[in-house]
Amino acid sequence: MLSDFAAAPEISQRLAAIPAAAPPANATRQHRPRRLRWLAACAAAMTAVVIGWRLLVPAPPAEQNYASAVGEQRSITLEDGTQLELDTGTRVRVRYSSQQRRITLEQGRAFFKVARDSARPLTVETAQGSVRAVGTQFEVYRRADALDVTLFEGKVQLRPAAADDNSAALATLLPGQRAHMAAGQRLQLQSFQGGTAPAWLQGQLVFTDLPLRAAVEEFNRYGGTPLRVSDAALGDLRVSGVFRSNDSTGFIEALGALHGISAHANAAGETELRR
Repeated sequence: MLSDFAAAPEISQRLAAIPAAAPPANATRQHRPRRLRWLAACAAAMTAVVIGWRLLVPAPPAEQNYASAVGEQRSITLEDGTQLELDTGTRVRVRYSSQQRRITLEQGRAFFKVARDSARPLTVETAQGSVRAVGTQFEVYRRADALDVTLFEGKVQLRPAAADDNSAALATLLPGQRAHMAAGQRLQLQSFQGGTAPAWLQGQLVFTDLPLRAAVEEFNRYGGTPLRVSDAALGDLRVSGVFRSNDSTGFIEALGALHGISAHANAAGETELRR
């Protein structure tokens, strides 16, 4: 038997002298594809995790910026169908997401025709307060220290500055109402007879018992030679009428005919009104 021969010393020595069989030359190469496949699987798993995380975490709202130059008016249609009419020298920021529609009026005056979306009320924000609407038509005029909101159709809620979505409304406007909001002052509401859209969309400025200084500010917003009222008493003069926004000359002529006011060029290149 083989075990009997293997016990002989000379046979044991010969068996020990035979080198051990080397592993096949392609054994190492066989492990490499397996390792590469394992690394590729890990990379695919990590990619899936990253994609899943991005799907679960909502992306920040996209932001668009729109502006009109002095003397310019612009019409803009947003992605949801809401229409914006920007008056002269107006600047807005629009931030839409799947949960909300927010527009910041940084400067000037705008008219909004809001597309109805009950799941995403539209909010117009300013430093003086905000306006919340679903589907409606209204104007927002941001002044230096106050906010005027005029409602033509639908219904809007007025909220204090920096209010969140759960804050109580200061007031709810109905069509034909205008609100004046200013810091440290009580909210003022009044009725108006103004049709279905602001007059400035037709290039008109409508003054109803307005202080002359405020009327002059309106004309100056549209460019041209600036008007100036240095006399405080004259600035308090109440004026009424309908004028073309690009026709300050006609405005001055009406002031002269009705109130005896004259115009003079001053050293600053302005047209100064005197009486």
